[in-house]
Amino acid sequence: MDKFVKQSIDARKNAMAASYNLDANAKKKVDTLFVDIEELGEKCKDAAEFEAEFQKSPLNQKYLDLFTEIATTSQPKAVASAADTKKVKSDLKKQVAGGMVAGAAESALNQAVHTVVPTRAAVHQKAYDEARDIPVVGEAIDVAQKASYLAHLGKVFGKKKKKEEE
Repeated sequence: MDKFVKQSIDARKNAMAASYNLDANAKKKVDTLFVDIEELGEKCKDAAEFEAEFQKSPLNQKYLDLFTEIATTSQPKAVASAADTKKVKSDLKKQVAGGMVAGAAESALNQAVHTVVPTRAAVHQKAYDEARDIPVVGEAIDVAQKASYLAHLGKVFGKKKKKEEE
């Protein structure tokens, strides 16, 4: 799984555990849901794709429903002060945003690399075109192509002739 997808999933899971005292039943529900979310994450190449797929998925609504259930049935964790609450929220925001930005940057880098680096087929085609420009080599390639084409025609017409004889 992409590390930024993993960070995004972990941030969601940690948001529940960091905010509420989860009993055994709630922990089981969280773990069960996040098995499915991690399966979705495994199928995505980067965080941007995961976020888009997660938003369309019914798992998003299940996550929101479970978070609401936990918020209404579980005790909030005690926080020492308002400053601590602000710091926890800030840390969660940074973790989620950092994972999303890093994932988007990695995706953009991968796209740039694929745009700049020629494909293997393009490299082979260029080498082939340059070889055809060499007088003797180009003629040999032409002869080989014609022989290959004639062999192919022989196979095609040989099969038709056999079918007609049967």
